[in-house]
Amino acid sequence: MEDFISTLVWAAIIQGLFLVLLYLFSKKHQSFANRLLGLFLLVIIYEGTLQFMPFDYIFGYSLFYFALPEVKLFYPILFFHYILEKVGRSKFYWKFLKIHYLLAFAVMGITLINVGLYLANNQKIEEYFGMSLVSSLFMAQQYYAFILIIICYVLTLLEIKRYKVIVHKEYSDYAMLNINWLWRFVLTILPIILLWGAELIRIILGAGSGFDFELVTWGAVVVLIYFISYQAFRHKNLFEGIEDDLDKRENGSWIKEKKRPYSNDYIFSEEKDAELIQFIKSYMEKEEPYLNASLSMFQLSRLLKIPERELSLLINHKLNKHFFDFINEYRIKKAMLLLSKPENRNKTVLEILYRVGFNSKSSFNTVFKKITGQTPSQYRKNSLVEAKTN
Repeated sequence: MEDFISTLVWAAIIQGLFLVLLYLFSKKHQSFANRLLGLFLLVIIYEGTLQFMPFDYIFGYSLFYFALPEVKLFYPILFFHYILEKVGRSKFYWKFLKIHYLLAFAVMGITLINVGLYLANNQKIEEYFGMSLVSSLFMAQQYYAFILIIICYVLTLLEIKRYKVIVHKEYSDYAMLNINWLWRFVLTILPIILLWGAELIRIILGAGSGFDFELVTWGAVVVLIYFISYQAFRHKNLFEGIEDDLDKRENGSWIKEKKRPYSNDYIFSEEKDAELIQFIKSYMEKEEPYLNASLSMFQLSRLLKIPERELSLLINHKLNKHFFDFINEYRIKKAMLLLSKPENRNKTVLEILYRVGFNSKSSFNTVFKKITGQTPSQYRKNSLVEAKTN
């Protein structure tokens, strides 16, 4: 069993190294999020290489207790930072990230002290400070890394959920809701966390040799590396374009206009609200801003010269719609018009969906059927038949 897992790990290390090089140095796949993912993989590869090396000494230098840089604290922080980049929330957590990056580098720095002492006096830190203290420090950083990954994992789940809510309320691009692969990535991490925790509990309880949690953990790591390898070539930058808008929103610079306060005067100003809603509808029909596939609440508020908060209240509370549904209804109406015209019969559905503001066929088909109860092709066929009959 051990030889089998070892072989798989070395194969995964080679595969992972290829991805690291791709994400860190390829211009085609260049983005800060991808670089974070590359560094996350690099840390895993480094740890796997140390774990499965066939020797424990280098020229008499023992490879135990901070002999080589400890990188476990980088696991949770790089994982969490990558997710935050994808959902546009890095700036919100910057202090948290900064503190833990500094702590992770500080733990790595212990190795420099260790090597320096060995080169100067042929002794390691456990011989200077005692095995008990060094062993306790070594395990403490492992326990802290595990606690940190639990915290980061919970925050990750909350942030992805928050992202989905915000996209539904303030963005019109259906593809931005397609985050199934990110959920799968997060869930693939879960078995590794659970096995890591089981191994630490075994150590705390002082249990003897039994089920090898560490070996099985590395089997789960192999699955993670190949999962990332598979997804890497399908999703280059899944949430490309959202980060800047969300960062502006978090930093309070979402809009500069003077906002109308949410007061009793606003709540009961039915006549004013009716005028604004009529103005919004008229603008949507004449100017067709929904043809922009990446249209957001922020962008539309600028076009209408209505504060974003007020526009959101009008759409959500007066029209009882999410921004996502509000915009896509206009897109589908436009698509229905184009599909029903005989002169467009030679245009493909793909051409029409791009023209009305969608950027993927699956997204268009899903929204179209939700609104009309038919697929685009069925609707076109029925419309053309009805036009001939009339």
